Amino acid sequence: MERKYQEGVTVGELCRMIGRHLWAVILASVIFAAAFTLLFAFVINPLGREYSMQFYLTYPASDTLKYPDGSAFSYREFTSYEALAAAKASDERFGSIDIDKMVKEDDVSVTAEFVTTADGYTQTGNYTIAVQGKYFSSRETAQAFIRALAQTAVDNVKEKAASIGYSIDADVFTEASFEDRLSLLSEERDSILAAYDEWIAEYRAGYSVGGKTLSAYRAEAAVACGESVIESLRNELTTRGYVSLDEMEGRIAELKREQVLNEEKIEALRETIGSMSATVGSDSAIAEMIAELVVRNVQIESEIASLTEANITAFDARVNAQYERLQACAETVQAVSVALYEQETAVHFATYRAVISGDTNLAVAAVAGLILGFIIVSIIVCSREYKRSVRAAREDAASGKDAANEKDTRA
Repeated sequence: MERKYQEGVTVGELCRMIGRHLWAVILASVIFAAAFTLLFAFVINPLGREYSMQFYLTYPASDTLKYPDGSAFSYREFTSYEALAAAKASDERFGSIDIDKMVKEDDVSVTAEFVTTADGYTQTGNYTIAVQGKYFSSRETAQAFIRALAQTAVDNVKEKAASIGYSIDADVFTEASFEDRLSLLSEERDSILAAYDEWIAEYRAGYSVGGKTLSAYRAEAAVACGESVIESLRNELTTRGYVSLDEMEGRIAELKREQVLNEEKIEALRETIGSMSATVGSDSAIAEMIAELVVRNVQIESEIASLTEANITAFDARVNAQYERLQACAETVQAVSVALYEQETAVHFATYRAVISGDTNLAVAAVAGLILGFIIVSIIVCSREYKRSVRAAREDAASGKDAANEKDTRA
């Protein structure tokens, strides 16, 4: 039994309708498919497209997830507003990028790669930045922007490395007492040598920076910042009791008062020994106290004799000379550290070009457009043909009716 549609048209009739205009249907379908493909290529795909690039960030001690200055490193800073602004300002090609909208609509993202360890999850240093394609005119511009974002992290690491200081603030050192100055010098020496030890442990003693090995830098610092010099100054300070010139007169007066008080104590202790009964026992303890006070008074005499403007000025000059040597060593280790970060901080991209995702395959779009176009054009053709056939049928029916009426009239 022949299949019929509700309108009373058979499948065969539909095929004949299309067949009568087959070449027109095919041509219109091809044109529709081309327009459909272009729509995906230049409108739909760019709006839904995503560009992404994977890279590896490395810098000295990056596995600690700390910046050179000790502050915490967070991979989310790759896509912070500050990083986006810095990347945008780095190239005039990015001038039209709306970073406010990009942040607000989460159209930029970064993910980190983790591995499972005994302590939990650990970052590997591999990161992926993805951006929506609607902000970029081409793949090249998008990948350049992603590279600029990664470069902001490199610049940030180097900037923090340059801010590390090993020197003692000049004002702090000048205002400190001699004892505190020597403590500061000792601490500075330890921090300088410790910095070299850390670099050697990470990169080896023979690692070259500026044409000189790390071991050579450390040896020079150990000689220039000799602990024996600081220890000698500390022993002299303990023996002579130096103070600043502003405090000299007050210190001498204080020592003289102590000396008088000690003499009074010695006299009192001697009277005590003289009045003691033979049955009381040994007076060795009191004699020891007297001896200590006598020794102390001898020391006081020596300190008072040492507290002269010439002696203090000479000692101050030796301390300052050691300070200058250590400052030079501090500047050298800072320069070495900055050079190390310059040499060892980098991003390594897994691919040269950005990976594109979210696109509809244009071949699929073309086939779909061809099929959809064929269906639409066929519907239009069949609709017009059907209306034409209905109109013709009505005209034939009307003509037949008129002929019948005319025949009846004649009869």
